[in-house]
Amino acid sequence: MKTVTISGANKDIGKSSLAAYIIGHCLVCAAAKFSLHAQAPEGPAIVPEGPDGDPASDTARMYRAGARPVYWVRSTEEALPADIARTLESMDSSVAVLEGNSILQHLAPDFAIFIMNPTFDDFKPSAWEALKRADVVLVNGDTAVSGEEALRLEHLCKVRNPRLKILFSADRGREAAWNIILSRIVGKLGGDYFLEETDARIAEELQKRAKDGRIPCGVALKLAEELGVSTQKVGETANQLKLKIINCSLGCF
Repeated sequence: MKTVTISGANKDIGKSSLAAYIIGHCLVCAAAKFSLHAQAPEGPAIVPEGPDGDPASDTARMYRAGARPVYWVRSTEEALPADIARTLESMDSSVAVLEGNSILQHLAPDFAIFIMNPTFDDFKPSAWEALKRADVVLVNGDTAVSGEEALRLEHLCKVRNPRLKILFSADRGREAAWNIILSRIVGKLGGDYFLEETDARIAEELQKRAKDGRIPCGVALKLAEELGVSTQKVGETANQLKLKIINCSLGCF
């Protein structure tokens, strides 16, 4: 199983949004969000996400994007290595998208993403180590950074991690920057794990309309018509997602 990690300088930096985007382009994907606590919270450390979870939560966004299974892992510094191992062992998937900083102290991902603002203000302690391990840094923000400031920021990042690449979302727009990151992940992991843009749209709609791993033939036919694609394309994508098309009497799939 290939692993992609998303870490960040602080809270609400956009990790879950990017995670959902990557998951939406995965052929078969699992996901987890890791939270580190000073003391073990009450209840299980590894909490599965499902269709009835809090729709505003980060793990619910991962689930809606198509990841299966999805976990919220509530760990401590001492228990984290074992919790990471248990979480990965429970995932039967080609790719796992993992959100969190501290996991990088115990895991060597196939591709690591770090998200930050255009300054080093409010960096969490765990963010410095995550920055050192990143393959790419995404600098968020809608306001363009001057050329001089961009060079300064890139220099400060590369002092800590000479091999990383840096992207500024304000230069290209958020989704264009996300697409560049996705293309680099595909280049590193291989295209067999990811969907083309059209296939990703089909996959997203199939996931929304399927129930218990099944989707009625009539629903699949309507989806093909709505998206302007062939029934064969819908059927192939369903097979890739391990979704079964049922009640099919016309032989379209």
